[in-house]
Amino acid sequence: MEFRQIIYFLEISESGTFQKAASRLGLTQPALSKQIYLLEKELGVSVLERGGRSVRLTHEGERFYQYSIRMKEIWEEIQDGFSKDNELKGNYSISAGGTVSAWILPQILKEILKKRPGLSLSVREGDAQETKDAVLKGEVDLGILTGPISEPSLNVLEFLSDRIFPVAVKDHPIFLKKKIRIEDLKKQSFVLFHPGSALRKAVEKKVRSFSKEFGPKIAMELRSVESVIKSLEAGLGIGFLSEYSIGPKLKKIQFVDWNVERKFYLCYRKKSGPGLALLAEEILRSAKEWGSERRPSSL
Repeated sequence: MEFRQIIYFLEISESGTFQKAASRLGLTQPALSKQIYLLEKELGVSVLERGGRSVRLTHEGERFYQYSIRMKEIWEEIQDGFSKDNELKGNYSISAGGTVSAWILPQILKEILKKRPGLSLSVREGDAQETKDAVLKGEVDLGILTGPISEPSLNVLEFLSDRIFPVAVKDHPIFLKKKIRIEDLKKQSFVLFHPGSALRKAVEKKVRSFSKEFGPKIAMELRSVESVIKSLEAGLGIGFLSEYSIGPKLKKIQFVDWNVERKFYLCYRKKSGPGLALLAEEILRSAKEWGSERRPSSL
């Protein structure tokens, strides 16, 4: 049995006809038929049922199809495993939250793609649960999640740390106070992320540590980082943002003992091929370089 025969068999199974498969493989139909004949002769069973213009898998063919898929995956893993780091290539998908998707990933991926012309990357924005589900279901190759993460089926690698600050537009009345306390925020309106947001959960946990009775007056609950920023810049309330997304129109609200930090982690399935591990390492290297150059000050 030759590996090319397995590839031919898979192509026929997916195409549905010898003619289409032969065209896609760049073979003549008689040459393709001969290879399948040799394959069936060696197996001692018929894997394809010929009928009219189309073909179907026999019962034995269904079983052999599953084996063929596994053999193809193993071969691809072998190829990836012997690829050099500078030969990282292929198509990969990433899911991440709004802050990472908008302010962190673009520059990191831009630098990676410059160095890896054979690499293609796509990004899907989603909240923490959506991202985790997409990775576990195999809908995306790699996810970026806020920790801590406890999932036995995933490889988890630390990506970046992030600090979250209360902010408002620079001319907000809150800044007229010489000293701002958590109690001063109780009468203010808030522009918050939706309840499923990892950032909001981190903020609520910290706020409860200051005052269990503090219930913010919520003016808006939004899904996108851009929507929150635009609303804050319009003076519609106080909000909480990642240090990476605080623009020049907004100002941090400073008060004692406010310290909210979160860590982002790269996650991918443990049964993924070596190529994905190489991509994760590449992203981590680029993130470290980017973070050391662009991390905002704590002031």
